Amino acid sequence: MKKRFPKLILALSSALALNSYSQSVQAIELIPTVEDAILHSPEFRQIVKEKQGVQADLRGAEGGWLPSIDLGAGIGTETIKTDTGETDFDRQEASIRITQNLFEGFGTENEIKRQEARLESTKFTTMAAANKVALDMVTAYMNLLKEQQLLNLAEENKLTLERILDQIIQRSQAGVGNQVEVDQAKARLALANANVTAAKNNYQDVLTRFHRVLGRFPDSDLIKPSTDFAIPNTLEEAVNTALMQHPTLRSANADITEARAQHAAANKLLYPRVDVEVIKTYDEDVNGIKGKYEDFQAMLRLRYNLFNGGKDMALIDRAAADIYQSAEVRNNTRRETIENLRYSWEATNFLGEQLIFQQQQIDSTLETLKGYRQQFSLGRRSLLDLLNTEDEYTRARIAFVTSESNYMIAKYRVLNGMGTLVDSLGIQINYDTTVDEKK
Repeated sequence: MKKRFPKLILALSSALALNSYSQSVQAIELIPTVEDAILHSPEFRQIVKEKQGVQADLRGAEGGWLPSIDLGAGIGTETIKTDTGETDFDRQEASIRITQNLFEGFGTENEIKRQEARLESTKFTTMAAANKVALDMVTAYMNLLKEQQLLNLAEENKLTLERILDQIIQRSQAGVGNQVEVDQAKARLALANANVTAAKNNYQDVLTRFHRVLGRFPDSDLIKPSTDFAIPNTLEEAVNTALMQHPTLRSANADITEARAQHAAANKLLYPRVDVEVIKTYDEDVNGIKGKYEDFQAMLRLRYNLFNGGKDMALIDRAAADIYQSAEVRNNTRRETIENLRYSWEATNFLGEQLIFQQQQIDSTLETLKGYRQQFSLGRRSLLDLLNTEDEYTRARIAFVTSESNYMIAKYRVLNGMGTLVDSLGIQINYDTTVDEKK
């Protein structure tokens, strides 16, 4: 695999301050932030606990191979009435029963297979949850970084217009300019102030989202991550990777296996049940007979239901329908996976091309602006020309910052669409021991 586009030299973006609100000189990097978000995400931890619950269900199903041991005891009064009178006995009972199933229509075997398939499904569901949290954190991180840059651009534009206004006022006081130019400059400055306020509001919105995903606010500057990672050369390669590796699809396939095992387990109702039972009883003064009474039984017992109102067949038919339902869920998941991957892939293509043209626009507009500033100082350009060019330059930079952020997010979305985002970031997660109980 190789990079889809050549690495862009983004000198303009690197010149922007990352966080005007930061109080610390220590910076935050993307990958440790994503790992922190995954490990402390309630959504992810919930699914890990669900997986642990399925592991317990599997241990319970495996217990079907082992014998069942029951202990019974009782003490009380027994009254026997006959034609000759009434007699009271102090009845005492004690028993122990050992039951070992020999045949249950392959129910235990198929139930174990079902629980193993459930465990496989929740394993991939846990991986999918980790990838989802990772993408949410990447998106929140990149959006916060973008809004920091846009806020800095808005403040920079405000300072530029303040300098222009001061210059116009001085020209007007010197008799070179006029009040119309002063009013015009004041109007543009008012708009710049409004844009700063709007940028601050947008920043607070994405800051709240950042807190929602990570569980805390950033305490220092954000470092712009590198997207210098490999993605497939073609969409077809990316789709093939997704169909083979995407955890949501693999979970859906495991659900089909579980449904088939459930159907096989339901068929146990059509077979007899065979058990070995060993029973030892110790009784005293029972059934109107004075004295101790002991009984030992070692029995091979067969139980076979002949009619149950059709409920058994209904359960089997229900399990068969679940197989087809799981298959359709898998098919729909497959379509959604391909759809989302295509969106991200095309966004990466077009945004990458768009960035090249936007950088060219910034470079050309900057050269024009430099010339207009000199010509305005010489009186060869009107204030309106200068203000419009300043505005065009600022809007071009804003568009570039927005497109660059969207481009970087799209590349991460391609990895998520293939189901490889966490692995591509180099984050190692032990899905069995990640979550501990809170003390």
